[in-house]
Amino acid sequence: MKTVGDWLQSQKGGEQKPSKKYIKRGRRRPSHHAPVANPQAKPVQSFAGGKLRVYPLGGFEQVGRNCFIVEVDQDIFVIDIGLQFPDEDMLGIDYLIPDMTSLKGKENRIKAVLFTHGHLDHIGAVQHMLPGLHFPPCYGTKLTMAMVRKRLDEEKLTGKARLNTVEYRQKTRLGKVEVEFLKVTHSIPDSAAVALHTPYGTIVHTGDFKFDLTPMNEDPADFQRLSELGEQGVLAVIADSTNAQKPGHSKSEADISETLHQLIRDAQGRVIVSTFSSLLNRIQQVVEHAKKYNRKVFVSGRSMVTNIEIAQNLGYIKAPRGMIRKVGPTMDKLPDDQVVILTTGSQGEEMAGLARIGLGTHRQIGVKKGDTIILSSNPIVGNERAVAKVINNLHLQGAIVKTNQELALHVTGHGNAEDILLMHRLLKPRHIIPEHGEPAMRNAHAELAKKIGYEENQVHLLSNGEILEFDTKGNARRSKSKIEYQDIIIDGKGGAAGEGQRVIRDRKIMSKAGAVVVILRVYSDSKRLVGDPDILSRGLIYGTEQETITKEVIQRTKKAYTEALDRGEKDRKAFKRAITGALYRYFDRQINREPMVIPIIVEV
Repeated sequence: MKTVGDWLQSQKGGEQKPSKKYIKRGRRRPSHHAPVANPQAKPVQSFAGGKLRVYPLGGFEQVGRNCFIVEVDQDIFVIDIGLQFPDEDMLGIDYLIPDMTSLKGKENRIKAVLFTHGHLDHIGAVQHMLPGLHFPPCYGTKLTMAMVRKRLDEEKLTGKARLNTVEYRQKTRLGKVEVEFLKVTHSIPDSAAVALHTPYGTIVHTGDFKFDLTPMNEDPADFQRLSELGEQGVLAVIADSTNAQKPGHSKSEADISETLHQLIRDAQGRVIVSTFSSLLNRIQQVVEHAKKYNRKVFVSGRSMVTNIEIAQNLGYIKAPRGMIRKVGPTMDKLPDDQVVILTTGSQGEEMAGLARIGLGTHRQIGVKKGDTIILSSNPIVGNERAVAKVINNLHLQGAIVKTNQELALHVTGHGNAEDILLMHRLLKPRHIIPEHGEPAMRNAHAELAKKIGYEENQVHLLSNGEILEFDTKGNARRSKSKIEYQDIIIDGKGGAAGEGQRVIRDRKIMSKAGAVVVILRVYSDSKRLVGDPDILSRGLIYGTEQETITKEVIQRTKKAYTEALDRGEKDRKAFKRAITGALYRYFDRQINREPMVIPIIVEV
C-alpha cells in the first residue's frame, strides 16, 4: 500500500514490457440472438503500426476508486479519477485513490481526462492526481465539471486546470479519436456514458447508469443515440456491474416521491431528512414537497451546503428565493410545522450531522419530541451497525424515525440485471468488459452476457492493472504484461512515502492490544545499561496487573539487552530487535496479548 507521496515522488513506471506473443482463442459461431456487432456496420479499419489497449487502474475489484485507461496508439485517455472510502480495518485512513504510477513519463501523451458524472468515487481524487499528470485537459457535462472545479478550488488548483464543459452528443476531436458524451440516468443529474470513436472501432464506457423512464427533474437516457451506435457497430463496452446480481429493472426515482410527500404532509412537527448530498434529484423532491406545505428548508453539513449551492447556481435545484437556508438561529423562530431540515449522515458517520443530532452534540440542531426523521438511503455494506446505532439514539431522543426498511424511501442509482441486458441489446458490442464492482458483481454481469449468446472470448473479466489488447480485426486478448498496481492512501495531508502499509499495520496492532514504550539509558562508550529501563504503556495493562507486569518487562528488557551486548552486538537496530523479540514472546505466552513494542535507547 502506498501513500499519495509515493505516486507523486515515483520516478519509475510500473508497466512491464509488453509481450509480443499472440494467444489465439477459438471462436464458434454466435447464437442467432447474440447482440454482437451489427453485421451491416463498417468493419473495423486496419491502422498500420497502431494498437488499441484498455486497462483499469481502479474500480474493478472494489466499489469506488474508478479509473479506466484507453490507449489509442500513442494517445492516452483517462476515464474518471475517483476515490474509495476505506474499509473498517483501515484505521484513520480518509480514503484511497488510484495508483497512476504507470503513467509517469507519459504525461505528454494524455489527450484528456473524461468524467462520467460528479460522484466522489469518479471525481474525488482529481486534486491529488491532476498535478502529477501535468494537468491534462478535462471534459465532462455541466454539473460534473462544476463539482470537479469545486474539488480543485479547495486546493487552489483551479487556475492550473484545463476544464471543458461539453453537451450531450457533442463530438470533440482529440488526436485520432472523437469523444462523445451520451445521456444516461443515475442518482445524480448530468450523468453520461462516454463513447470513444477510434480508428479501430468505438469503445463505450457506460459510467454508472440505470434506465429510469420517469426520472425526476431530468430527461431519460438517450435510447436513440445508444441504439444508433449499436447499429453503426461498437467494438467494446465497459459497463456498470453494481446490481448485476439483482433481477429485474431498477425502480424509478419517482417511486419514492409519493412516500416523501405523505411524510412531509402528515408530520405535526419538524421534518429532518438525511440523504446523500449528491442525490440532487431527491433533494429537489424534498424542496417541492416542503414548498407545497409552506415549509422552509434548512441545510446542515458542509457537503450538503456545497452541492446544493452548485446545483442552485446551475438550475438543477429550483426553489423560491429565501426558501433554502443554512441552519441557524432563524430556524428556531419558525413554528415546527414550517421547518424541514436537510442533513448529511445517512450512513451513520460519526462526525456527520445526523449522528451528532442523535447524540445531542449538534451545535444547532437538537431533537424535539414529535420530530419526524427520514433516512432516505440504504446502509452501504459494512455501515449497518453504525446506522442502527444512530437510529436507536434518535428514538431515545424522542424522534419518529422512518427508514427504507418500512417505507419506500430510497432507490438505487445502478441498473439491475434487466437494465444491464438492455444496454447490451442497444449497443450490440462485440466485446463486454464488466466494470464497477466487486468480483461477485462482475462475475454475475459476465454470466448475464453469456446467457444472451456471448462467448468466453467476448467477455473479459479484468482485474486492476490487467491489459486487454485489440487487433485490427476487432479480436481481443489479455496481455501477458500487467500494470503494477498498489493501494494509495490519503491520510490527513498525506504521509511519508512508502510507509502506508506499515502505518496501517501499526494502527491495527495498537487498536487490539495497545502499545508499550521501553526507554533504556546506556553509556555512550561501553553501551552498558544505566539503571533500570522506564516503562510507559497505553491500552495494554490493567490496574491490577500494573506492578507485576512492569517488573517482568523491566527484567526481560535488561536480560535481552545484556545478552545482545555480550554477543558483541553494536548496532542500535540489533539491540531493539532483541528487546522487541523478548517482549513479544513474554506478552504472547504470559498474558496472551500482542501489543506494539517501541524500544528507545538513549546514550548518556
